[in-house]
Amino acid sequence: MAKIVTALKPESLAECSQLLQAGELVAFPTETVYGLGANALNEKALEKIFLAKGRPKSDPLIVHLSGMVQAESLSEMTAFQRQCFDILGNEFWPGPLTMIVKASGSVPKIVTAGGDSIALRIPNGETALKLLKLVKLPIAAPSANKFGHVSPTTAQHVMDDLGNEEKLIILEQDKDCNIGIESTIIKIMEDDEIHLLRPGFISTIQIASILKKNKITFNLKKVKKTVVSNSSENEKLDSPGQLLTHYSPNIESFILVDENNKNKVTTELFLKKYLKKTILIDFNGKNLKYSEQVLQYYDLSMNGNNLEASKNLFSYLRKSEIIHNAEYILLPDFSEASDEELIAIYDRIFRAASGKYVTFS
Repeated sequence: MAKIVTALKPESLAECSQLLQAGELVAFPTETVYGLGANALNEKALEKIFLAKGRPKSDPLIVHLSGMVQAESLSEMTAFQRQCFDILGNEFWPGPLTMIVKASGSVPKIVTAGGDSIALRIPNGETALKLLKLVKLPIAAPSANKFGHVSPTTAQHVMDDLGNEEKLIILEQDKDCNIGIESTIIKIMEDDEIHLLRPGFISTIQIASILKKNKITFNLKKVKKTVVSNSSENEKLDSPGQLLTHYSPNIESFILVDENNKNKVTTELFLKKYLKKTILIDFNGKNLKYSEQVLQYYDLSMNGNNLEASKNLFSYLRKSEIIHNAEYILLPDFSEASDEELIAIYDRIFRAASGKYVTFS
């Protein structure tokens, strides 16, 4: 069985560092979610990530660094990539931004899903930074859960999914995962383009602003790619988080469409007689009127706070799937949001529901 150890003890960090150096797996918290870490330069160790998660090798890994200097041996950047990488790294790292640049020949192909680009970030979790500085290695770390399931934001979430991993150590620190959804991912192309591949709490407005301040000429594009199925190893993904079904609880989930938007394409009717079997996850009290009719009611943030909502989303999804007699989850609709933080939260909601919308009949 896996075991949970407290990150507050130096001996726990030392044990985890030694395990990573020896090619074993360690789950640790960041400011976003818990990651399942392995030495990014050890192919046998990396294989263990895919095996533990049930993750297809067409899905690339994010490599976590302790400092920007570690990126030197892992990348071969063009002048444009280097300019943007240095400016954005100095501005937003440590933090929830992942940058994809050209990979060097020293990076195992299992990290890049066979491609020529590598995803890098310096996390801003206290525990993650201590561990990375101690281990002195780049650590590849996707979310520490079974592939496609709801991402973990507590040590117990990791144990629930990966507890049967015999040698797995899970570092616990309650102060981490204060954002609760994964990092923003951008791909810095070799010419003058930057592509947003996954929204997060670092916005395109922030990214564009700092680049303009430094007089960088660039085009920033929001590239929305949703892959319906990852059953084929031939369909290589540019970054994690692009599957239609992802971050998903193990009971049927839908997005509850706003009453003034009932003509949304693919919307189906949801019979109110099912509400007694339904978990309703709300935001800002929008659907509070149904709270007495459902099996369980949660609000991501009663006062409409984006950070509170992002921190609660995965936790509430996991709570919902273990409630006795629960058969359905209804999720809030942010599809018309212009706020990039809400767009990032909605990206996870959309994938948790596999893009399925319902309205009440």
